[in-house]
Amino acid sequence: MVVVVYRIYLDSYGALTSQIMKATSVDQRNQYVLIPGGAGFIGSNCVIELVTAGYTPIVLDNECNSSAECLKRVEQITGSKIINYKMDCLDLEGLRNIFKQYPIYAIINCAALKSVGESVEKPILYYNNNVGSLLNLVTCMEEFNVKNFILSSSATVYGPPKYLPIDEKHPCVGDDITNPYGK
Repeated sequence: MVVVVYRIYLDSYGALTSQIMKATSVDQRNQYVLIPGGAGFIGSNCVIELVTAGYTPIVLDNECNSSAECLKRVEQITGSKIINYKMDCLDLEGLRNIFKQYPIYAIINCAALKSVGESVEKPILYYNNNVGSLLNLVTCMEEFNVKNFILSSSATVYGPPKYLPIDEKHPCVGDDITNPYGK
C-alpha cells in the first residue's frame, strides 16, 4: 500500500494551505474528504477551506475537545450543510461504515487528545487514543484503497527547540521529548 502524506499549515489567520489543494485539478473537485477532529479549531478551519475549494468534507468528532456548535458556525460561514458524525475513531466498525457509505478521496486527521500535562499523567490513555485512532484510520485506508492522508500534528514532536523559529528542518522526535503526547 502506498499512502501519499502531505504537510498542512495554518497561518496566523487560520487560512489553510496544503499541497493536496494546490495540486488538485478541476476533475478531482467535489471529492469526499474525511476530517476526524473536524469540529475543533484546526479541523473546522480545514472544513471551511475544503468547502471553499469545492470538496465535500465529512466530519468525525467525539466532541471531547470540541463542540457541534462550532460546525453550526462553519455552516453559516460557508453556506453549506456539513456532514457530521459524532463518533470516535477508535470505533473501527463505525469508521468502516462511513468508508462504505462514501468514496473517501483523502483524510485530514485533526483528532487527538492534546494536553501535554494530562499525557504525562495518563500516558496509556493518550497512546491508546492517538495511536489507536491513527491505526484504525490506516486500516480503513488500506481496506478502501484511500491514498491521500494528512496528519495535523503538534510542535511538541520537536521537543525542546534546538533553534528558533522551529522550521521543517528542525530535528523531530528526539530522545529529549519529555511527554507521551509529543512522542
